[in-house]
Amino acid sequence: MENKMKKIVLCVFFLCFLPSILFAATSGPFTTTTPITSLATDWPGGTSLSFPQFNPALGTLNSVKIDLSGSMETTLTIENLASTASFGSAKTELDMTVLSPGGVNALIELDSSWFSYNLNPGQSITTNPPLEKSGTLSETYTLAAILAEFTGPGTIELGAGTFTIAVLANTGGNTSVEQATYASLDGTVTYDYTVPEPATISLLSMGGLALLRKRRK
Repeated sequence: MENKMKKIVLCVFFLCFLPSILFAATSGPFTTTTPITSLATDWPGGTSLSFPQFNPALGTLNSVKIDLSGSMETTLTIENLASTASFGSAKTELDMTVLSPGGVNALIELDSSWFSYNLNPGQSITTNPPLEKSGTLSETYTLAAILAEFTGPGTIELGAGTFTIAVLANTGGNTSVEQATYASLDGTVTYDYTVPEPATISLLSMGGLALLRKRRK
């Protein structure tokens, strides 16, 4: 009798905790990517990354991870406008922002390498090949309000923008610099979620109940 009672208690324990075990057993992530192809800076208003929202029919959304990868390519033209020689170096700085959920700007800072020059009066020089730089950023969100923004049947738009400036460190002469800069941005959103398995729970629960009935007989 004592052994039978122990087996019954174990079966009841198994059936009570089985649903929570199975509900946590299967999880995401689901990943999707969208690009902003190479575009002259500074980007116009309305430039954005677009992602499909998470389908709640798949399960319970636990977190959203956003990975950003940005790059730039810049051509600098430097000219000495004076009657004396000039020398120095120049570079391009670019700030790439993405309006993240909750109104916080995710920022990627890209600085090209310095380009050195030595110019006679009236002389100019252009970087060839163009100067390049790339960078990445990763953010994970778990707040319920943010997860709700990413949940639904449509898409979510994250506005993107750039601010670009040429930096010149010059000695002598009267030197000017012009820039032509292009930037691109890739965004990946990863939905980590938990998938319930009610069919499996039902089958295993029926098996447990059958075991109880058998023990009672």
